Amino acid sequence: MLLEDCRANSWSLRPCCMVLSYRIAHFCSVWRKKNVLNNLWAAPVLVLYRIITECVFGYEIQAAATIGRRFTIHHGYAVVINKFVVAGDDFVIRHAVTIGNRGADSLACPQIGNNVELGANVVMLGNITIGNNVTVGAGSVVLDSVPDNALVVGEKARVKVIK
Repeated sequence: MLLEDCRANSWSLRPCCMVLSYRIAHFCSVWRKKNVLNNLWAAPVLVLYRIITECVFGYEIQAAATIGRRFTIHHGYAVVINKFVVAGDDFVIRHAVTIGNRGADSLACPQIGNNVELGANVVMLGNITIGNNVTVGAGSVVLDSVPDNALVVGEKARVKVIK
């Protein structure tokens, strides 16, 4: 999986470091929950992950988020992904993408299908489902579910074209 991620990011140093550090932190997050003794080694790694990603790289992909194979990041500054997000394979994001919940009273986050591409400054919030083979245009705000094979654009995103 790590080699697939690096190939998907064209072996560019910064995106590869971002994705690999997420993969290591996700591994620690999963194993930490399996046994209390795993906290001895996993907790310090997760704290270091938060410090490095927020201070050095300028993004926040929480370690508990579940992202499939071939995760690609283009210009990943200001990316925020909530820990309850589930994304499929071939997930591509650009800078300033925010994926999360709508507030403290609703912790549900988007469920994202395979082969989804998010443009710059995309915001996806709430308990929504994004289908497979979806492209979301730059600057879109997605608050409603999106069907498979769709192109989504606009301030409050609406489906314009089904591929």
